[in-house]
Amino acid sequence: MIDGSIRMTRNGRLSEVNSGDVVVVNSEEVHIVDVDDAERINEYLVLQLSYDYAKQFYKKIDTVFFDLELDKTAKEEIKASMQTLYDLCSDNSEFVALEKNVELHKIYFNLLSYCKQQKRISIKKKNGLNFRYAKMVIEYIGDNYRDEITLNDMAALVGLSPAYFSKYFKAVTEISFVNYLNSVRLEHALKDMVTENVSVTDAAMENGFPNVKSFISMCKKVYGTTPTQCKKMYINKE
Repeated sequence: MIDGSIRMTRNGRLSEVNSGDVVVVNSEEVHIVDVDDAERINEYLVLQLSYDYAKQFYKKIDTVFFDLELDKTAKEEIKASMQTLYDLCSDNSEFVALEKNVELHKIYFNLLSYCKQQKRISIKKKNGLNFRYAKMVIEYIGDNYRDEITLNDMAALVGLSPAYFSKYFKAVTEISFVNYLNSVRLEHALKDMVTENVSVTDAAMENGFPNVKSFISMCKKVYGTTPTQCKKMYINKE
């Protein structure tokens, strides 16, 4: 977290992530993030590390999970690498890609060397709920949010009735399926507006919203303002 504060629900447990915090989410953990202050622009860097790449160096990767609290020094070094990567995002120098790779390898090294712990169970449960179905749906949305996705589609994907799936997803993630889907689309649409300078219409239609109105309504619901105003707030902060 570079600047700001977000709420994270991970496997049903709510926590707050503040400026300077670094969090590792393991592959079997269901997680949802939400903002604390809808009026504030939060800055954070997310890295999705490669399972296949890590497995080249540690063949038993399926038997462990990662916990930054196992080694405070490694945690600080990972945090420093994350900050450097964030700073390099705005660097266009000749060998910046090489610099990024150096920091990424430092993160892999610290995680694999000092922050791994043997798994006890593969998927944690809370109040008897299995997180596997939610993980399947979240992964599917992450890959296909630009396409038309319905609650019935996702219920069929995991083999549950639509009514039961709706209640299940809310119980596990503490957010409704529709709101989660739209929040993913909103994040990508706003990112396109800021980084690619696309129009409100193009941002909406290229990121799965059925129309511009639904994009604007979701933005107002989450941030209390329009997509265009959100973009201006971010640019002015820069």
